[in-house]
Amino acid sequence: MAEDTQGGDPASNKSPTNRPKHEFPKTQVGKLWEAFGNPEEPINVHPGASYNPTHEKPKDITISESLKSISLQDFSTFHKKPCARDSLLVGLGAGFGIGGVRGIVGGMPAMWPACNWAVGAFAIASLASYEFCQRRRVNEMKGMQKAVELMAELKVKKQKEKEQLKAIQEAEEEELRKRKSWTNLSNYKFW
Repeated sequence: MAEDTQGGDPASNKSPTNRPKHEFPKTQVGKLWEAFGNPEEPINVHPGASYNPTHEKPKDITISESLKSISLQDFSTFHKKPCARDSLLVGLGAGFGIGGVRGIVGGMPAMWPACNWAVGAFAIASLASYEFCQRRRVNEMKGMQKAVELMAELKVKKQKEKEQLKAIQEAEEEELRKRKSWTNLSNYKFW
């Protein structure tokens, strides 16, 4: 009955790309490969430069080429970069706090110096917070990389232990089979 109301075979109701209804999150291994890159790919090349197996020195990048690589979209999506939002919020708070205190204490004649202090405090606090956050992320990435290496070593160790255990079990089974075999003369008792 339900098939009659659908108006055709169930296979025709699927999307043309056969994608699942929900996108599932990446696996931990996929995230690590995305973070650290594929181990088979070369890592010591400039972004955008192709891999050169002859080990020739790549062409130097000039300032004008680097400025051409920056687009307007980079400025509009700056807040989405890691650590940027938090560092800007810390800078805003520090600038508002220091500039406000300076303005209140100095009165009306000290408004322009208070604004200068606020901008300076914003810049210094934002840069310090951003650098601190980036350093923390680098340490976290190093820790993750070490964890991946340790997990690989542990996997190899467990595989070896598993193979040794399997060999011992096979030897015991073989010994038991030989003991119970009808060809073993010690199994026959004459009395």
